[in-house]
Order: sequence, then structure tokens, then C-alpha cells
Amino acid sequence: MTEESSTRITMKELYLQVQKIQSMLEKLSHQLPNLNDQLDDVEKRLRDHEDRIRKVEMRVWQMLAVASFVAAIVPFIIRFIP
Repeated sequence: MTEESSTRITMKELYLQVQKIQSMLEKLSHQLPNLNDQLDDVEKRLRDHEDRIRKVEMRVWQMLAVASFVAAIVPFIIRFIP
């Protein structure tokens, strides 16, 4: 023989749970604008970091080009020095 387990949920318990969910949703709705502002700030800082990294990369390639040019010219200059 198997016993069936049963659980009774009263309307009062259901009502209390709905009230808890409602209060949690109200808290979340008040926090959402603040979170949205924080996310915007993070996005701006991320774009700023990306711009800085791109500028550094550009400068590295420029310096590499200058160093390559100097390395190519130095042998010719040394040849003319007595």
C-alpha cells in the first residue's frame, strides 16, 4: 500500500505570499532606475577605456614605423661618415 501525501495551502498563506512578492517587486522597481544609471556610467567608462586603448595602439604603430624608418636610414648615414 502506498500513502498519498497531501498538502493544503490556505487562502491566507497564498495571500501572504502574494503580499511578499508584491513588496519585493516594489523594492525592485525603485532600484531599477538607479541600476540603469549605474549601467550607463559603466558603459561610458568602457567606451572611454576602448578609446584610450585604441589611441595607445595607434601610437605604438606610429613609433614602430618611425623606428623602422630610422633603422633603414642609419646604415646609409653611417656609410657617409668618414
